[in-house]
Amino acid sequence: MDRREAYFLEMNTRIQVEHPVTEMITGIALIRWQIEQAAETLLALDQSAVRREGHAVAARIYAERPEKGFLPAPGLLETIEWPEQNGSLRIDKGIRAGDRITPHYDPMIAKLVALGNDREMALDTLSAALAETQIIGTSTNLRFLRDVVASEAFRAGGVSTAFLPDWHRVWASDAAISLG
Repeated sequence: MDRREAYFLEMNTRIQVEHPVTEMITGIALIRWQIEQAAETLLALDQSAVRREGHAVAARIYAERPEKGFLPAPGLLETIEWPEQNGSLRIDKGIRAGDRITPHYDPMIAKLVALGNDREMALDTLSAALAETQIIGTSTNLRFLRDVVASEAFRAGGVSTAFLPDWHRVWASDAAISLG
């Protein structure tokens, strides 16, 4: 049997996922550096020369149903409204209104990355950006993200990796009641 099938493996490397936060607080374009390094044109920079200013926090917006265990929610993105990007807010996106989220790929819609002088200011910026973001046409995790960022425990800091699963259980039961 002659089968000509293609298979793809998605690599979710740390540079792909976390680089916007690092770029916001260092001012260094890491992906550009990666390309320059591959082309052997990167100038050396001593670690002591890397400055860090402020605090950055990111939220990833997905087409998913947090109240149903984060099941993907394929569908048409009818309307999308983003807050204005500025020096304190970065929006990494590759979609626009009229695009369709399919079940064949990762349902991530965008990353919002907020910068502040401290954690509280970064969270305030992120909270405002999440409140201004509107997506109509498919289910998203926007409400969940807004609620996480507003939660007292998350804002206080000191949460562990157990925070989200524990907090989600309570949130999902409250969401089920309010969605009726």
